[in-house]
Amino acid sequence: MKFELVTLFPGYFTPSLRQSLIGKAWENGLFDIDIIDLRNFTTDKHRTADDTPYGGGGGMVMKVEPLDRCLRKLGYAHTDTAKPDPKNRILLTSAAGETLTQTRAIEYSLCDRLTIVCGHYLGVDERALQLFPVEEISIGDYILTGGEPAAAVLVDAVARLIPGVLGNFQSALEDSFMNDMLGAPVYTRPAEYEGLQVPDVLLSGDHDEIRKYRREQAIRKCLERRPELLDSAELTDDELQLVERLKKKRI
Repeated sequence: MKFELVTLFPGYFTPSLRQSLIGKAWENGLFDIDIIDLRNFTTDKHRTADDTPYGGGGGMVMKVEPLDRCLRKLGYAHTDTAKPDPKNRILLTSAAGETLTQTRAIEYSLCDRLTIVCGHYLGVDERALQLFPVEEISIGDYILTGGEPAAAVLVDAVARLIPGVLGNFQSALEDSFMNDMLGAPVYTRPAEYEGLQVPDVLLSGDHDEIRKYRREQAIRKCLERRPELLDSAELTDDELQLVERLKKKRI
């Protein structure tokens, strides 16, 4: 799989993405990352990639021409349809985009190529979104000074799902949000610390009881912190009854 990061600040990514498991997987060739300086596709001596907005107001807008040249250089063609190629996607980090979810990360991990354009300023000239099948993606309801951190989050969320990146892929399958649920509380050695004990069931060796306990704790956590997740989670009849009992205790 290849990630292409189109950015005004190419120096941002090397220190951030070269760390930890993602950096090791990149180094080992489990995926490739090309960092592309958008200013290389400008034509003036000042390498101008932004301009003031038509209609007035503060801020700047990323120009359409450099991005058009860049995406065509990468092999993307102008299209009269917004439907993306399922294996080659163009993403734009944007506060106006659809929220990144674990489901989307899984979908993107099945692609051959993700081209991620780092948004800046007020945004990108709308004509770029009309010329190419660009998907706008947000990592949350807040504003950053630039799209580079969001692009790094995208790469991390997607790359860790590529086989071989995690030492134990089972840990990815048990992630929060993998089944529309938060993860259960976790513990490690020592079994007792400052008078706080690891729950006995986790020390029992009874894997069926451990799975049951973790599922129940995940449901409890969802109900406390993200109750809306339970609306789409697949729950058994016993689990639905548990939710109702827990709700009554909270009233």
